[in-house]
Amino acid sequence: MSNKLFKPLLFVLIFLIVFQIFGNKNEQNATQDDVVLVAKSKMVIGKDVTLEIKNNSESVITIPNNCPKNPLIAERYINGEWILQEYEIDPARCEDTKDVEIAPGDKYMLNYGEWGWNIFNEEGKYRIIFNTNIGESEKTYSHEFNMTAPSLIRRFWNEVFFRPIFNTLVLLIKIMPGKNLGWGIIFLTLIIKIILLGPNHKALRAQKAMQKIQPQLDALKIKHKDNPQLLASETMAIWKKYKVSPMSSCLPMLIQFPILIALFYVVKNGLSVINPDILYTTLKDVDLHSINPVFLGFIDLTKVNIIALPIFVGGLQFLQMHLTLGKTKSVKTTDGKPNPMPMMNSMMKYAMPVMIAIFTASLPAAVGFYWGTSTLFGIGQQIIVNRSKI
Repeated sequence: MSNKLFKPLLFVLIFLIVFQIFGNKNEQNATQDDVVLVAKSKMVIGKDVTLEIKNNSESVITIPNNCPKNPLIAERYINGEWILQEYEIDPARCEDTKDVEIAPGDKYMLNYGEWGWNIFNEEGKYRIIFNTNIGESEKTYSHEFNMTAPSLIRRFWNEVFFRPIFNTLVLLIKIMPGKNLGWGIIFLTLIIKIILLGPNHKALRAQKAMQKIQPQLDALKIKHKDNPQLLASETMAIWKKYKVSPMSSCLPMLIQFPILIALFYVVKNGLSVINPDILYTTLKDVDLHSINPVFLGFIDLTKVNIIALPIFVGGLQFLQMHLTLGKTKSVKTTDGKPNPMPMMNSMMKYAMPVMIAIFTASLPAAVGFYWGTSTLFGIGQQIIVNRSKI
């Protein structure tokens, strides 16, 4: 696989690996009760506390609207006894809240948001209690968990990547008319692209140089297919002669990973449920609930968009790869058969945009929106590089 095709695949692979590291799966309660509460057994202070309520009964169960008080009973285990924990949010935020009904066989994800940041803000053992009626009987269900301090890696991630990116995005949204998330992401992308303009341009020129010498490299693979050591030696000689490196174009892509991952966690549950404590002092007055997540009136960037955006982003990815790959010259093998490498490159040229489109369709639209905006900027850079002489 050529280096030009390696970058998008590397992006997807590393994103998924990091997502697995930071996004631990919920631990299921091993029970067949009428109602099952599903959550992590350990949660990190400052992160959203979420609880999935599964209705396995044949009755409709109701989560009563307790706003401005926390939705379910919360208790903390202190000195051998359970102590009630309560917190009230601004009553003005309760205007649109109502009871939640869960039909038989359905489930509901409860996010404690601001209640959680204030109730579960110290290390220790906690439990959430849900009282409901099943038929004519009142039953009680609970889930116990521990709140732990953030690890060194998580604190490094928050302070070096997540908080700066989040605060920059909030600042941009603050000065935008209508406080629109979409325009904030566009200008965040432009700022990042301008900062990386030099490294990106150098990387694109390196890609073009690699494309120029690719036929020579392919010929070497055929000539020395039975001698890996000689193949490696002569390949290095060609790289040195033309002053190129196959990894030189990967650094700008690697720099963007933290941005993409941070943006994913910014919009995963909506900007309104992000702990305001991560805001810098100068932005404490920004009301996160006033941010408009809908771009151009029809794309909610905090939700998954499975049609329009994936097609658009996939199309942009195809165009960028088309401009990057250009025409690959065919080299025949020693026995006269066509070299399969150009055919593989051609297949990847079509397969990778589909892969990116599927990836976009599986995440909040803001992540794909950032990737599409970044790709559009990259297309302009690629056109300039293609017209230049190397």
